[in-house]
Amino acid sequence: MTYSDTVGQRLLLELRSREAWNQRDYLNAQRLAEELAAAALQEQDELGWWNATFIVSECLRKRGLVRESREVAEDLADHPLTAQSNALSARVSTLVSLALQGSGDLAQAVEAGKRAVRAACGHPDDLNVEVDARHALIAALADSDQLEFAWHECLVLVDLLKSQPDLKYAGQSYWAIGNVAFLMQHVDQGVAYHQLAAQSLSPSNDLDLWARFNRASASLRLTAGVVEPETLECIERAELASSIVGGTERDRLELRLTRGQWLVLTGQFDAAIAPLTEIIGKKDLLATHMAAQAHFLLGQALSERAGATGAVSNFEASEDLFLQSGAEDRASTARALIEAIKG
Repeated sequence: MTYSDTVGQRLLLELRSREAWNQRDYLNAQRLAEELAAAALQEQDELGWWNATFIVSECLRKRGLVRESREVAEDLADHPLTAQSNALSARVSTLVSLALQGSGDLAQAVEAGKRAVRAACGHPDDLNVEVDARHALIAALADSDQLEFAWHECLVLVDLLKSQPDLKYAGQSYWAIGNVAFLMQHVDQGVAYHQLAAQSLSPSNDLDLWARFNRASASLRLTAGVVEPETLECIERAELASSIVGGTERDRLELRLTRGQWLVLTGQFDAAIAPLTEIIGKKDLLATHMAAQAHFLLGQALSERAGATGAVSNFEASEDLFLQSGAEDRASTARALIEAIKG
């Protein structure tokens, strides 16, 4: 095979992998990226191997295989090319942080997010690398209840958006900022930032992203106690979009968990018990803090039913899982409810 044939074959693999990614066929995209990485390794093209392997890690995360994604990303982190480039270091640390969040290892996710931001700062050639890193850090800080630190990062992100109003990821940025505002009970700010996000995101451009945004927006509104009709509309939009794009079993469980949260917070306790019980039966597919949330909500539903048993055991499971994930404030809330029931 001639050199031009080899280059052409690799280019075709790359194009096919990107096409599969765009169609959300992440399994096929991963397989093609693995072929591409092997071909690049054979040709001693380290950068080609690095890029293809990064795609493999991203595909694994998209498929819900977050621990496997982390392992591949950590292999990239140890590669000499990564050490030579702040941009590559930032991208890898961002991916590691997201994978750690996905498994519920929140303290480690925060540290990886901080590494990503440090590597990305001060390199204006590709501002999107810094924005991605800050998104990961903000999410990890928020999930681990470090809200003041998360809000500080949000304000930095606001400044970036002001300096670059046409930034590619403006919608996701406003989404992230709104999330933290809701968690801090700044409801008006949360609504305002999520409205900005909704203006930048489009179901026609990326229906999967639109579904995840609406689910997240609903969940954060519910966490802030906002049970207005607009919150239910977010859930219904997410459910409709999800029914079209499909997604992973993990995605579907998280969406059902948000519906369960709505049922509990609107006093529909009997209706919430069955779906929450089913979610807990598959909690190994969820991040630790999400599984904790499922137990917490089921504990709330059961505690509101006269004569119902199982509330305490679910709150205890919730407390343990929140502590495992590093969400100590939410663990304390579960403990307070246990003590209130036991008297």
